[in-house]
Amino acid sequence: MNALPITIVVPCFERPHALRRTLPSLLAQPVAEIVVVDDGSREPIETVVRATAGHDARVRVLRLERNVGSASARNAGLAATSAPFVLFGDDDVALAKDHATTLHSHLVEHRADVAAGRRLWLQPGETVEQARQARRRLVPPERLVDRTHFAYDDEADFERDLAAPLVGAVMLVRRELLRQVRYEETLYRRTGFREETDFQVQARRAGARLLACRHALSFHLPKSEVGRAGGQRRGRLLAYEWHLLRNDAAFRRKHFAALRDELGFDPGPTPWLGALRAYFGFRVPSKARHLLGRPGP
Repeated sequence: MNALPITIVVPCFERPHALRRTLPSLLAQPVAEIVVVDDGSREPIETVVRATAGHDARVRVLRLERNVGSASARNAGLAATSAPFVLFGDDDVALAKDHATTLHSHLVEHRADVAAGRRLWLQPGETVEQARQARRRLVPPERLVDRTHFAYDDEADFERDLAAPLVGAVMLVRRELLRQVRYEETLYRRTGFREETDFQVQARRAGARLLACRHALSFHLPKSEVGRAGGQRRGRLLAYEWHLLRNDAAFRRKHFAALRDELGFDPGPTPWLGALRAYFGFRVPSKARHLLGRPGP
């Protein structure tokens, strides 16, 4: 079987334990190349990559000398590749065996520029198959994306693939679009929150078609297993929440007029008031639902 014309780009910072669990799922994808971007980890990630990937010639590690954040790391990985398609992943997300094949075929079929599937958040001790069976919450297309809070319902199922104003964070992107659009490297460094939303809004403004694909699945490792060290999780809880709020306000400020006038979103009366509305209207209730074990985004 010929390899798909896809490079997988995955940034990793101080989380070799997460990468050790998710890298086998990347190796199972029939892609041309896998680039792990070591975002300035104190202990080089290459040891874990080589121990897991063995002699797989498709895998290489791009080590950055200092930590620059996941957006810059993704851009660095992109610059080091030339495949017609790039699949942007995360070190704490495992892919279903047919993930890349499914996304690629559906993206091509629908003539989309960006495609993303469903991301299921695993509970401690839950298997992938158990998650598949448990996450069957069907939503109508108009409820998949919250245009006020800029939230995509990762776990929701829907009847068929559809064009959407936002899609999931684990996304397959055409190289042609990546010549025009990059991840924003300065605004979202403290948590990474809104870096994918920003990318997708840029893509929409460039005329890109975004596809939500119900058939491709990925699986986020339980937060209790990933831990709070490394990745984009910086600082204590209150500091982390503050940076989420600040990132959201920065995102709304950057795209305010376009969101309101071009793309049909509601950014709020002002960037900060919109961010506060989203925080207390979506994030706080969402966290409460998850703590109570109730379904919903």
